[in-house]
Amino acid sequence: MTPERRPRSVHSSAWRFLIAGGLNTLVTGILLSLLATVIDPRLAYTLVYAFGIAMSLTLAGGFVFGVRMTRRLAARYVAMYVVVYLIGLAVIWAAVRAGAPEEWSGAVGLVTAPLTFLGGRLVMTGGLRAAAETERTP
Repeated sequence: MTPERRPRSVHSSAWRFLIAGGLNTLVTGILLSLLATVIDPRLAYTLVYAFGIAMSLTLAGGFVFGVRMTRRLAARYVAMYVVVYLIGLAVIWAAVRAGAPEEWSGAVGLVTAPLTFLGGRLVMTGGLRAAAETERTP
């Protein structure tokens, strides 16, 4: 029998998110900026975002948040990512409509990265109450 894993503290998971999420954001931001010059920025964002979800799913459970990834948890995590995707898509749509250069599409990560961390933390630790209890235990 495997011992129950406790979620990492916010401090620990934040540093790990900066590493994993930073790499993910850098890779997907560069891909998005390149793709947005050859295809519609909204389509480029969609394709790159799907790639980013797969990349994040491989790192989020054990490395970033210190929890065992189950199918149910993975489904909830992907659902959270879809919500953040829709927010990011709206930001890109508004920026392009306002006249921002298409090459700047990669900057959407400045909005989606913090939302992804907060959403991931809530999903992986069981919500606000569980996250607060994790912080109080040594």
